Amino acid sequence: MSSNKIQPSTLNLKELESLQKKIEKEIKKRRSKTQEEGLKKIKLIVAEYGLSATELKNLSVIKAQKVKPKKGKKRGPVAPKYRDPSNSSNTWTGRGRKPKWVEGFLSMGGRLDQIAI
Repeated sequence: MSSNKIQPSTLNLKELESLQKKIEKEIKKRRSKTQEEGLKKIKLIVAEYGLSATELKNLSVIKAQKVKPKKGKKRGPVAPKYRDPSNSSNTWTGRGRKPKWVEGFLSMGGRLDQIAI
C-alpha cells in the first residue's frame, strides 16, 4: 500500500465523484476475481470428492427446503394505554409507531405518563 493518503476533505466535488467511480470499478474487478477464485476452489473440491452437478443442485434445494422463514407470533388485540387529551377518540396501545398526535404532544414538552389511561 502506498504511503500517500487521500484526504477527501481536500478534494472538490468533481474529484470526489471521479474517485468514487474509480473505487466502484476497482470493487467490481476485485469482487469478480474473488468469485472466480471461489469457483475454481469449488470445482477442485467437486472433482476431489467426485460430486456431480445434479448432486450439488440437490444439495442447494434440500438446504432451501430445510430453512423455513420464521413466522412472527400473532399478537391479539391490546387495550389502549394512551389517550389524546384534545380528542378522546384518539388512543394508542403503545405498540408500533407513535401516532402523529402522540408525536405532537411529546414535541410540545409532554410526557407519555401524562396521557396514560
